[in-house]
Amino acid sequence: SSRFWLARSASRAIRRQQARAADMSAADDDGEDESYGSGPRYWDARYKRSTATFDWLENYSDVQRFIEDATDGDFASRILHTGCGNSVMPEQMYDHGYQHIVNIDTSTVVIEQMAARNKDRPELKWLVMDATSMDLDDCAFDVVLDKGCLDTFACIGEGCAKFAVSYIKEVVRVLKPGGTFICISYGDPRSRLPFFEEAGVLNVSHVQLEKRKNHVSAHYVYIWRAEQGTPIGGDAAN
Repeated sequence: SSRFWLARSASRAIRRQQARAADMSAADDDGEDESYGSGPRYWDARYKRSTATFDWLENYSDVQRFIEDATDGDFASRILHTGCGNSVMPEQMYDHGYQHIVNIDTSTVVIEQMAARNKDRPELKWLVMDATSMDLDDCAFDVVLDKGCLDTFACIGEGCAKFAVSYIKEVVRVLKPGGTFICISYGDPRSRLPFFEEAGVLNVSHVQLEKRKNHVSAHYVYIWRAEQGTPIGGDAAN
């Protein structure tokens, strides 16, 4: 069955994902046997240790074309940024003109830090929230932007598919008809597309970004438009 294949595929991918995670996560210095798939306790501790901002995977300039295609260049677009962490991408997007951005994360520490940091950007919203169970209205956003959030669920270990699928279903729920999900990931299509398929999300296109010298592996952009399932953002492969 598709469910059995998903579980088996995800299990095989875990070792690859954890190895690749070296280019996403700096080594911890407290000796705790936890990783970024461990939940809020890990992240709260990490953000308390360092308040320095950090962007996972790619910077705004690297993925700006996908965002502009998804919004048709409309700065009034409502954007949800899941698993925001202390990325400066929302600040850069805000300063560029996209000022209706809601940022969510399960770490209370980082949400407080980023809200304080961006007190002069009042339209940027910072909310403590579980992306697998969002306290947000249906059909509320034109774009959902994910930069490493799905990867975090994929690296939980056993049972990762349950969390990943719940998350994708929530993304579908909060997207407006015709809205776009942009998911930036270090996971290749063999490890990520099964999550979308199990969530009933088909016609997902993907683009492989050029691998940088300091990255362990290439990164990918997964793109899905609600209802239409229309590939956007350049040359995409199904």
